[in-house]
Amino acid sequence: MEPPVSPPGQTSSQPDAAQPEPALDPSPLAPEGRANSPAVPSRYAPLWAPLDETAAKIQIFTNDREEDWRLGTEQDHARLRPHYDSGSTVLDLGCGIGRLAAVVAPRCRALWAVDVSPQMLTLAAKRLAACRNIRYVLCQDTAFPDVPDQSIDLAYCLLVMQHLELEDSFLLLEELRRVTRPSGTIVVTYPNLLSDFYLDCFVAYAHRGAATEMARARIYTPQEVDRLMTAAGFRAEITAETEIRVVARPI
Repeated sequence: MEPPVSPPGQTSSQPDAAQPEPALDPSPLAPEGRANSPAVPSRYAPLWAPLDETAAKIQIFTNDREEDWRLGTEQDHARLRPHYDSGSTVLDLGCGIGRLAAVVAPRCRALWAVDVSPQMLTLAAKRLAACRNIRYVLCQDTAFPDVPDQSIDLAYCLLVMQHLELEDSFLLLEELRRVTRPSGTIVVTYPNLLSDFYLDCFVAYAHRGAATEMARARIYTPQEVDRLMTAAGFRAEITAETEIRVVARPI
């Protein structure tokens, strides 16, 4: 059983016409899938090692149906679009094979595609070869030191933190605080324990003894997320529905 994914929302967006000139040369992956910094062993990377793009889509989205992939991407991008423009530097944390990066990169100045999985980054670089303003970075467990301090206008991390232990997800929030400009924004989503959908997921996990599975979804309450955001140095606006959606800015 794959980690649960929340049901799609209702909003969608239409592609913008503007195609700004890229302003950042890409940093291609080395043959083994690494970016510039030496790799730090990660407990999470072995969990996300798809053999091909189809396997990656199933891991990321629980299925590889194009319509679901397209609709989910449109809905997610509609929520991100107000927070960046053609002059923005954007960071996609947990980029996978570039589902959202493919839509965001043509509309921003530069995009950092960050993931813990060399295989995912290799597939992303192949899929997005035409986007010359993307730089690929292998996450060093709970850090991405290749990304400079206070360089990011928008960072997003959608249903990614759930796959890390609570303490590790907090360390990633602190890393997002390090790289976000004082005027920047982060958008993060979590599964919501107070929703019926994720309560059912939690109960199913408990009944099948999933507490020791590293790839399981850790399911949060809005109050927990609010406290963690404050502790990491953000002022957060939280919307709690099936998912907990956070729009936060540095304090």
